[in-house]
Amino acid sequence: MKNFNRWSFVTFVMVVFIGMFVSSIFVFAKGQKENEDYTTFPGSHKNSWKLEATEGLLIGGYGDNFVYNGGAVVPIGGKATVDVDAKKDTGRMEVVFSGTINPEQGKTYTGEIKLVYAGFDEGSAFWEGGIADYIYLHGDSGQEAPVMPKVKTYLSSWGPVDVFVDGELIYDDLVGHMMYTEGSRDSKTYALYNSDRSGFYSPMNPGDSSIANPGKREIHFVAHSVEPDKGNFPPHTVWIHLNFQKVVEL
Repeated sequence: MKNFNRWSFVTFVMVVFIGMFVSSIFVFAKGQKENEDYTTFPGSHKNSWKLEATEGLLIGGYGDNFVYNGGAVVPIGGKATVDVDAKKDTGRMEVVFSGTINPEQGKTYTGEIKLVYAGFDEGSAFWEGGIADYIYLHGDSGQEAPVMPKVKTYLSSWGPVDVFVDGELIYDDLVGHMMYTEGSRDSKTYALYNSDRSGFYSPMNPGDSSIANPGKREIHFVAHSVEPDKGNFPPHTVWIHLNFQKVVEL
């Protein structure tokens, strides 16, 4: 698979207070087959998935790309399409919207922004060859980094992504990840809450979480580099994080 070795470098470093400050590494897109057992949930598995999504949200920007309190989440409109074969691990996904992004320190881009996902990589067992369905991800699932609550993921993918602004390629071969999930963020505040909604989700306590709209579905897209940057969260030089709140299965 394309650039397989790069996934082994994809880590998140975070300082966690447990009696004292200690270093913790968040592994996001590990790219290593370790344990063949992984956590799933029942669902109607199918090979072909075709999705269209609208009502996009830009989740933060340089400095904080998860924005647990919802404060820097910006509606962007736009459209996302997913057309993949989960058995063959092939297909294509595109995201297009007009707006402004701040994906790395000191760089801002405005215009028509397009993300193209045209390949899928093998990795950990729960990746299922690059396109997986009906698995749990994030939170305290042990599958992907605890950067958001444990979420039912009906479809997910891992593979390279290219980013264009007004037709010009600005980033190529970034680390890409997509998830089609239950509605994790509050539809009004855009926040991710803890279990009793007395505060916001924290990756330092991933078991204390809630899903705001379990009866709804949303799509998440991320694109990021592997080079470290401690001034960014997650700590890589480049990050783009998008959600789409209205999804239609075709």
